[in-house]
Amino acid sequence: MSQHTTSPETQSPQGLFDAPSRLSQLMRHPATTALFVVILAALIGSLSLAVWRFMLGLPDTSTLSQAQPYGAVQIFDRNDRLVVTVHGDEYRKPVDLKLISPHMRAAILAAEDHSFYQHGGISLSGIVRAFISNARAGHIVEGGSTITQQLVKNLFFQNRDRTIPTKLKEMYLAIELERRHSKDWILATYLNQVYFGNGAWGVERAANRYFSKPASKLTLGESAFLAGLVNAPSDLSLSANRKRAIARQTQILKQAQEYGLASKPDVQYALSHPITFKEGSAPLQKYPYYVASVIQLLRKRLGDDHLWRQPLSVYTNLDPVAQEQAERTLTAGIKRAPPGVSQGALVSISVADGAVLAIVGGVGNFWKYQFNRATNPHTAGSAFKPFVYLAALRYRAIGPDTLVDDYPVSIDMPAQPVTYSPKNFDGDFMGTMSIRKALVLSRNVCAVRVAEQVGLDKVVETARLAGIQSRLDPYPSLALGSCAVSPFELANAYATLARGGIAIEPSLVRRIEDGQGKVVAVFPAKSERVFDAEPVAQLVDVLVDVVERGTGRQAQLPDRTVAGKTGTSDQSRDIWFVGFTPGVVTAVWGGNDDNLPIPGQRVTGGSVMAAIWRDYMSAFYQAHPTPPAGFAAPTYPLRGDDGMMIEEEEPGLVGRVVEGLFGGDPHEQNKEKQRHGFLGRVVRGLFKLF
Repeated sequence: MSQHTTSPETQSPQGLFDAPSRLSQLMRHPATTALFVVILAALIGSLSLAVWRFMLGLPDTSTLSQAQPYGAVQIFDRNDRLVVTVHGDEYRKPVDLKLISPHMRAAILAAEDHSFYQHGGISLSGIVRAFISNARAGHIVEGGSTITQQLVKNLFFQNRDRTIPTKLKEMYLAIELERRHSKDWILATYLNQVYFGNGAWGVERAANRYFSKPASKLTLGESAFLAGLVNAPSDLSLSANRKRAIARQTQILKQAQEYGLASKPDVQYALSHPITFKEGSAPLQKYPYYVASVIQLLRKRLGDDHLWRQPLSVYTNLDPVAQEQAERTLTAGIKRAPPGVSQGALVSISVADGAVLAIVGGVGNFWKYQFNRATNPHTAGSAFKPFVYLAALRYRAIGPDTLVDDYPVSIDMPAQPVTYSPKNFDGDFMGTMSIRKALVLSRNVCAVRVAEQVGLDKVVETARLAGIQSRLDPYPSLALGSCAVSPFELANAYATLARGGIAIEPSLVRRIEDGQGKVVAVFPAKSERVFDAEPVAQLVDVLVDVVERGTGRQAQLPDRTVAGKTGTSDQSRDIWFVGFTPGVVTAVWGGNDDNLPIPGQRVTGGSVMAAIWRDYMSAFYQAHPTPPAGFAAPTYPLRGDDGMMIEEEEPGLVGRVVEGLFGGDPHEQNKEKQRHGFLGRVVRGLFKLF
């Protein structure tokens, strides 16, 4: 039974009805009203429970679970296993009663309802006792609600006015809850959903928030402190009110001994040993970026009011193994990345059905800065170029034998006095070359020439059909990825390429069910052919070359075909690799939150992010073994410079000297020239021979 004394015991007991004002005040108090409600309920007790349910319009309690309070959203993974329960903006981690310390159970009973295991949902003696205590004190010193009633209030009537009809409904549902469920079930559900202040919903979250430990490890002193917060969590949880919270803890410890819920030695030990506060580094639930993306989707589809109005079960496409591998691999990759690359993002999507398997929106503590870099845009760089070439192939501005000039070019800008003169990453020009070589080596000037030839409006249209929704300004620099695109969008757009031109909207959620298990919404994979198969096959065939012998060589997997594209924006502020197998497409991004240039000689998508992609995908296929497969071969593949496909071969003597002179990576050639003199580069090349 709650006993919340707010004045010392030196106050003299007052007569029960000393003055009309006293009676008026007490009649307005919930405990007084509840007493009359009990009497009224007894008088009309002949009515059946079914009649009461019909008359009062009460919700059904039969389908409630310990993990799923009213208005909460349960998130399940693709294997239908519960990941986390979310209530409003709060994440909860429900636990079984056996995983809650016995000290915590004793403390909450001592604080809120010491006769919990004796009553049937409401306690008439408790209500009468609270009524008399409050009357004698002249103000509220004790409440009359049982833990079961408090649970009903929190689940169903949290935002309702404290009116007689509402109290009547609470009492009816408390009786029904006791009839349907065990006492242990009710106590566990209460502890899993009650608010402990400081943003901590549920005892597991509270134990971590205040003491950096699970609820199973709580001591008696810690448990009494948490139990004391329940009465006024937003107030007592404040550091400024810590003395009052400790006083409440002391009161609860004494009550636990008085009610036989804790032994005298245990209470004395708790009173003589002050508790130590240690805030947990982060909430205990997993996969916060994926869960946050799901909640964002639900808010957009259902709206906040409807989302939190009833319990929902949300069945997602989250692959927990892939998600954990993604988090681990990205964190390790960014940790070893060159200085300046302090953040990253990863999105992984199933090619077959568009299921989003993993989302990692950053490294480090999500709760300190909840910015999802996987769903927010970054400059795409050369990772956008495939859509330039696909547009040209679709509209036959280029064909299998087309050559393109890698020479200086200046383009007049509409309504501007200046011209646009794109440069290659290495600062050089390589002359006339095939379309295949231009894309494999990611030549900027060639991409701009192709975009101008097909028309920027066609490039924008192609990117849109593939799945990119971000703003795309039709300027010549768009060919080089001057647009800002999210990793989520690029992964989706590349998935359209991996399917041979079939677009499927990426799917985070499979279905949503309400508290009764009724399906509220389903999210089937809807496919649409947006591109003819041949131009996509021609492009993908070249993107395989990008990985096998171009800028994406670091992304090679030993046992299966990979296609993809690197991306590096101006001064390496954003570095990318987006790659795919016939089964999975994954986009990885790296950079920093201040959008600062990244210093260093080899900070590119091909040198940093392609390696992270490879590590993640290698781990993915170890955990998800599938037979290797290839992509559909084009009927008319794009030719190399000699009219034949570019062949993989070891460089000869001259080739290895040239590789030593220029670093072997066309994106790094200019930096190598600046770093070494001519003689130094020759010596470096000669050493590579041995």
